[in-house]
Amino acid sequence: MMYKPHTVEQFKVWQFLREHFVLEAFILSPVSRHALMLEDKTGERIVFAWNGECAVEQPVPEPADPETIRAFLKAYHNSPDRPRLTNIEQVTRWWLQNETPLSYQQALGFSDALYRYFLTHKIYCDEEVVALVQKGLVTEEEYLGITLWYFDGNVHGNWLGPLGVDGTGDLYGLTLHYRTPEQIEYVFYLENEYYRFMKNQFAAPC
Repeated sequence: MMYKPHTVEQFKVWQFLREHFVLEAFILSPVSRHALMLEDKTGERIVFAWNGECAVEQPVPEPADPETIRAFLKAYHNSPDRPRLTNIEQVTRWWLQNETPLSYQQALGFSDALYRYFLTHKIYCDEEVVALVQKGLVTEEEYLGITLWYFDGNVHGNWLGPLGVDGTGDLYGLTLHYRTPEQIEYVFYLENEYYRFMKNQFAAPC
């Protein structure tokens, strides 16, 4: 999956990029309502913006300083008029339509790993998430996908998170219809480094 332009300016930049780059070789992300950024496999980044007539290269923006971000977030959370944003599309449109020091990643509230996953994968549907957790063992990449699904409009009414650790690995849980008569609970292991270590520790000798 690739980020889709949300504004006319982004679309014009995207057209330029499509003509001059092999987009499948890059991670595409928004910088503003006027600009898009490409990142290659080595981490090199380049930004192009629409100036009203053509796409022009711009410097990669520096992140806002932490104090500015803290002040903005404090004012935002204290505002009685702040919108209720419950899915990724709503956050995206809010970020594009309002003056904010937050980067797109900061507005979404995603870790580096989750943000890169979001820019390169489709979002699971409900049935795909249930099928994954029913296996009882989920890979780290699959868990990123489940987390992305959770943040895309599924936080309210459901619960996802760690449950603890046992002699097999890290246990996680997903509860659908949380605290309702229809509540359904799933428990699964995360196939991470600790799980693989414990599996090797107790593997039967040849």
